[in-house]
Amino acid sequence: MEQTPQKKSAKTFLKSFTREVIVPVVLALIVIQYVIQAFQIPSGSMEDSLKTGDFLLGLKFTYGSPIPFSNQKFPGYAEPKHGDVVIFRYPGEPEYPDNNPKRYTHLFNALMLGNYYWDHSPEKGQPRLVHYADGPKDYIKRCVAVSGDPVAVHGGKLYLNGKRQDSLPAFGKWTASVRSLSPRDEVAEFVVPSVGDTLYVDSLPMIKLWWLRSLVAQENPDSSVSLDLSLLRDGRENNNYVFNDFRFPVENDRGIVLNAMLSSNQTVVQKRLTLGDTLSGAMPFSYFKNLAKVGFLPLIDPKDVDNNRGFSRLVSYVSFEGSILQDLEGNVNRLNMVSTSVPESGDSTVSPEAAAKPHFEIQRNLYLGSEKIDRYVVKYPQYFMMGDNRDNSADSRYWGVVSLRNIRAKAFVIYFSFDNDDQKFAFGNPFTWWRIPFRIRYTRIGKIIDLIK
Repeated sequence: MEQTPQKKSAKTFLKSFTREVIVPVVLALIVIQYVIQAFQIPSGSMEDSLKTGDFLLGLKFTYGSPIPFSNQKFPGYAEPKHGDVVIFRYPGEPEYPDNNPKRYTHLFNALMLGNYYWDHSPEKGQPRLVHYADGPKDYIKRCVAVSGDPVAVHGGKLYLNGKRQDSLPAFGKWTASVRSLSPRDEVAEFVVPSVGDTLYVDSLPMIKLWWLRSLVAQENPDSSVSLDLSLLRDGRENNNYVFNDFRFPVENDRGIVLNAMLSSNQTVVQKRLTLGDTLSGAMPFSYFKNLAKVGFLPLIDPKDVDNNRGFSRLVSYVSFEGSILQDLEGNVNRLNMVSTSVPESGDSTVSPEAAAKPHFEIQRNLYLGSEKIDRYVVKYPQYFMMGDNRDNSADSRYWGVVSLRNIRAKAFVIYFSFDNDDQKFAFGNPFTWWRIPFRIRYTRIGKIIDLIK
């Protein structure tokens, strides 16, 4: 007789636990998976429309919620349009560690802790669990052009359908006092690709070829994508060639090649470098060949013993921009410049030295998986994204268009905002916690993104 109340109590406890804990957790996971995405503004690329320290909620179902255990999406009720503020996966990083979807299986997204993968063939001493803590990164920008729109940037101003856009959306701003030929300021006109368009590998300039590589990678997440470049000298491969006077501009997106040249001890900088300066020195073609093939550099050595001692192996990557390949193309063209002599008769003739000069060209091979492709048919709508802070934004001017497949959510509302630009608040330092009430931007909480004008 005494056990009956205990049975009822256990039964009541299970019902209560299911109702109070399990059901809310399941509902929360469903909401996170299909309805909303939390996002924090990490930089000033959208200032002053969105500020560093703004915390946003994005609506996933607007453009299509993800289908569980796949790389597909449910149909959305809308597609991004001009002016939408969009959260999307950064197209420059590998979606899988080492860009190898066959070796790694995505297990789960641990939200603030990043993504976890299962390594099917770890090297000796490596754990099978791989922690991609800071990626694949999500970005937030404004959609300024859609499939079919002609787009260009000149002098930092956007040209859309041939018309210069002199005004900026919301509270956007220009901050640069000096203009240069960087992607920030100059992008040759092109038409944003549409579904069904065919893009040919051999017909594209190098920077657009890199954009194509990114597009193919976005639309085929379960396949590896690689770009194999070879330097031909009079029709023969010469991949060991070293440029004795490789020239490139000092710009923010050239950081990788700048560090490589300076660290080679072959270049001596006589003065302080500023944006827009031209740096020159010796650079091997093989450096660019290796970069283009992988498309990113690992920030953590996978063979580092300390990195393999834990429960999981940590990975992190940095990508490089297509403008570096544009520099490569320009330097190859410089090698092919021929000098001419003009006799008194006015006839232009090629000098004997120029006639004997070798001819260089870059051979490009784009691979989707193990298949070499010479053309690609676009599968999804494409979008050109820019930050409202036009001179301080890494966006489509640098890495090309964003495929609908890479888009996560439409930015909806600011649910919290915290000003810590001076870094005087630190969560790990309790003596700074008194600053919290004074750092909250109360007037920004609850702002609807579409209504920020």
